Amino acid sequence: MIAKDEPVNWAKRALKFICGLSQVEKYQAWITIMSDSMVQLKALSGATQVIVVKQDDELTARVIFGGEGLPELIDPAGILPFDGERQPLYYHSPFTELDTGLNVLIKEAKSVAILPIKESTIKGCVILSWDQPFTTTPDFNEFLEACLIRIRETCRLASTFYSLEELKIRFNTILQTVPQGIAFVGNSGNNSWVNHKAADLFNIPPGHVTPAQLSEAMHQLRERADNREEILKKGNEIFSSKYRKTDDWKWIYSKPEITILNVRCRPTISEYTSGMLWIFEDITSDYLSEQRLKDLNFELEEKKRLAEERDKSKSEFLANMSHEIRTPMNGVIGMTSLLSRTALDEEQFDYVESIRISAESLLEIINEILDFSKIESGKLELEEHPFILNKIIEETYDLLSAKAGEKNIELLYDIDPDVPLEIIGDVTRIRQIIVNLVGNAIKFTDRGEILTTVKVEHTTASLYTLKFAVKDSGIGIPEDKMHKLFSSFSQVDSSTTRKYGGTGLGLAISARLIERMSGKIWVESEVGTGTTFSFTIQISASPQRAEHDPIEQSLAKKRILLVDDNITSLQILKSRCTALGMHPVTCNNGGDALAAFSENQFDIAVIDELMPEMNGIELAKSIRKTDQQMPLVLLCTSRQLPKDLKNNQALFAGILEKPVKQANFKTLLTEKLSKNRTEKKDGITLRTAIKDTEPAAPVLQKLSILVAEDNLINQKIITKTLSNLGYGCDVVSNGLEALSSFER
Repeated sequence: MIAKDEPVNWAKRALKFICGLSQVEKYQAWITIMSDSMVQLKALSGATQVIVVKQDDELTARVIFGGEGLPELIDPAGILPFDGERQPLYYHSPFTELDTGLNVLIKEAKSVAILPIKESTIKGCVILSWDQPFTTTPDFNEFLEACLIRIRETCRLASTFYSLEELKIRFNTILQTVPQGIAFVGNSGNNSWVNHKAADLFNIPPGHVTPAQLSEAMHQLRERADNREEILKKGNEIFSSKYRKTDDWKWIYSKPEITILNVRCRPTISEYTSGMLWIFEDITSDYLSEQRLKDLNFELEEKKRLAEERDKSKSEFLANMSHEIRTPMNGVIGMTSLLSRTALDEEQFDYVESIRISAESLLEIINEILDFSKIESGKLELEEHPFILNKIIEETYDLLSAKAGEKNIELLYDIDPDVPLEIIGDVTRIRQIIVNLVGNAIKFTDRGEILTTVKVEHTTASLYTLKFAVKDSGIGIPEDKMHKLFSSFSQVDSSTTRKYGGTGLGLAISARLIERMSGKIWVESEVGTGTTFSFTIQISASPQRAEHDPIEQSLAKKRILLVDDNITSLQILKSRCTALGMHPVTCNNGGDALAAFSENQFDIAVIDELMPEMNGIELAKSIRKTDQQMPLVLLCTSRQLPKDLKNNQALFAGILEKPVKQANFKTLLTEKLSKNRTEKKDGITLRTAIKDTEPAAPVLQKLSILVAEDNLINQKIITKTLSNLGYGCDVVSNGLEALSSFER
């Protein structure tokens, strides 16, 4: 092909081509290397023309070498048939096997050899063309194969260089833009360098530096530090440790200005190099802020501790003063009570009553403050005793009925049948919570009713979660004031002209007690409509608790007429009668009651005294016109007993005070409906509001009573009170004297 009669040593030419590519001393652009090597390949192969085509993407292929007169771009489909080929390909004119896109490049040629190239980032082909036909030989094939292998190696080296160059550029850009100073000290002594931030810190040029220069700069920086001895000590610890690294090493400077450097270092070891990487970060602002925050936190903790100690001391003082404060108050109340029983004129009695009422109000406030103090000081302990739940509510209503009666407010309660009759808990604290909520309801209600309900919300074995609700028809609470309800010493209306008094501790104490009983308290209210306070507590039921009352045979299937203008009260009485096995019929006015009476046969009737249009006595008189035998029971309050009751007592078989107690209600019905009861002409069950103050029967005077009390005033009160009741007593002033008296 070069000269027909001259033998060619293709192996030698292949070696020459390979050596030519290997003599590149430093990296050049791939196109430059290819251009130089293609000139050599053209000369060694005897080709008329050598063309290099590189595919840039799926739509573009460029001619990067080949001489003038060739198009710059061709269709990539022209080199697509060579994709995946690894050996040189040969073609002869008229090149019908080739794509028309390549015919433009080899239109004057008679023979063509194509070397396909496909590496990771470079794809294309080298085209050798001759202007005369030739026949390939095995040696020539080996020559082109060797050249193709070397060209591909060059392509791979170029790809690797491109990747390294890209990484180098990115890495250097990152190093020069990060806010930290970065320095690398190589163990070989040849490749130490610093970025711009570290160069400014060390006052040396950036880039590659000698290890001695960098070491001296770091030494000077360390010596200028205020804590250089600490730095030296920690440095020795770091470099004598196994891992020789740290992420928290403070270098502190006060001159020329306060500067705090956080130094991090760690060894960097690879197969070809090793050294130590240093990172210097200016954390002055964060460090000073952190120190200031620590100082503030320390001050706050100290102030908090002192405040807690003061509060605890105050609470402990108040808790310990409970006896000393309550004793004189009991003396005032007791003495005024005794004084009120002496011969006083009307004005004197009014003065004494004023003293008693004021003393009781003051004692109530003192009790709330002392209870709150016990809770705050952690000295409040809950007790566990069995008790009857409905009695607690009834006792609460007894205590507050007078205040409710002054406003004509009806006190009602309803306990769900699923609630255990006898439960185990702190009866005093549960009563305190109910008294507080009902008392508040009375305070903020001018008319209507107050209903207390108890239900079982959840139960597990013997543990019950009871839900209590106290609902009133009072003034309601504004939405924006509810957040104050359970705060200590806080009131919805805290102005000096407020209508309702109080310490603002009642609900706070109740909330704490409920929390101690594993419960929660919340409120629902609407201004002008009323408020409902609800709370839950966890209690146990007594393992030997009494079952709910069985249905009495004397009450079973008895028909009872219930008349009350209060719908809630009517529903409660109806549910109680149903639970007793009776058949109740309810009416909310006298007219409906008379109509029901004329249409049905009843065994007994329970009638409310205060009703509009026709009151209870008038209704009873109307019933008695047609039925003289059916027992009638009158419902009223002790403060609202009818003035003409004595004149009309023959109308009724019994009187029940509101709120109606469950046990009393059942007892009265059983007594009046029992088949074997003894009839009494003038028999009327009436609970009077005035206590009997006559001396006790002689048998009671034989009791021997010992009083142990150290306060002289209380001794006088107790002695005089027992004397008024007809009892005598012995008085001692301490526990030792009490024990001695027992022995005697």
